[in-house]
Amino acid sequence: MANFEIIPSPLPEENNEFNFSNLYLFHTPLGPNRNQFGVKSSDAATGLGAIVVNNWPIYDGAGPGATVVARAQGMHVYAGNWNNVFSIVFEIQRFKGSTLQVMGISVENGEFAIVGGTGQFAMASGSQVTKVGPLGGDGGVDQDITDTPGRLEIITVQSGVVIDAIAFSYADQAGQKRSAGPWGGSGRCSNTVLQTNDSLFFVTMQIQLAPSEFVTGISGTVGLYRSCNVIASLTFVTNVKTYGPFGLGDGTPFTVPVEDNHGVVGFFGRSSRYLDAIGAYVQPQQ
Repeated sequence: MANFEIIPSPLPEENNEFNFSNLYLFHTPLGPNRNQFGVKSSDAATGLGAIVVNNWPIYDGAGPGATVVARAQGMHVYAGNWNNVFSIVFEIQRFKGSTLQVMGISVENGEFAIVGGTGQFAMASGSQVTKVGPLGGDGGVDQDITDTPGRLEIITVQSGVVIDAIAFSYADQAGQKRSAGPWGGSGRCSNTVLQTNDSLFFVTMQIQLAPSEFVTGISGTVGLYRSCNVIASLTFVTNVKTYGPFGLGDGTPFTVPVEDNHGVVGFFGRSSRYLDAIGAYVQPQQ
C-alpha cells in the first residue's frame, strides 16, 4: 500500500501545481479480487526477470467507505528491486481522463517518481525531495519532520563550545507554515551572550532567509565533548551569503553534499543534550 494526497497549490491556478499524499494504493496479489497478475516467472539462478502486470485501485481513504479516485495501470519488473512502469489514470470528475506517468523503484513510505503526465498533469514531475545524511556522531535520539518540506524560511542555532540545538521553520509542499525543534540542548542560550562559571559562551542566532534565498551548502565539524561525539560547529552557505561558523569548531570537518542547482528545504538528525548529527532535505531549485 502506498499513499498520496491531492492538495491544490497555494500558487495561482494557472501554474497547475498539485501535491500528492494520503491517497491509498492497494495491491491484491491473490484471490478472486486480485488486481495484479504475473506474466513471467523469475530466473531460477538469479531471481531476476519476473514481470507482473497491475491494475491497482487508488482510494481517497483506507476505510471501507473509501472511493476509488484513480487506477495504477501498467507493470512492474524485478531487477534486484521492483521497477515500476505504469500510468495513474484518474476517474474522479475534476481530473477524469488525466494521467500521471510513473517510472522507477518505489522507495521508503511508498514514494514513486513522477516523470510525466497528460491532461491537467501534462509535463508533470514529482517533488524530488531527497534526504542526505545524517552526518555527525552516533548518539542521540532520531529527530525528523512528518510533512515533506518545500521551502526553508528560518534557521535558529543555539551554540557555545559546540552546537547545543537547532530549530527551523519551513513551508511544506502545500505551502503550510511548519516548525521543528529545538533539537538538542535545554535552552541555556539566549538572545544575548552569557558567560558561565567555566567561562564558556552561549548564544542563539537566527537566520531569516530572504524570499529568493536558499541554502546551497552545509559544513561543520564533529568533535568529542563531555564524552560524546557531537556537532561542534556549523556553517550555512546560501546563494546570497555565508552564515557562521557557529560553535568553536574543534573536531573533524564534514560537508553535507548538496548538488549544484539544489537547495536545502529542511533538516533531520539526532540529538540529546547537544546536536549529535544533522541531515538535510534537498530538492532542485528553479
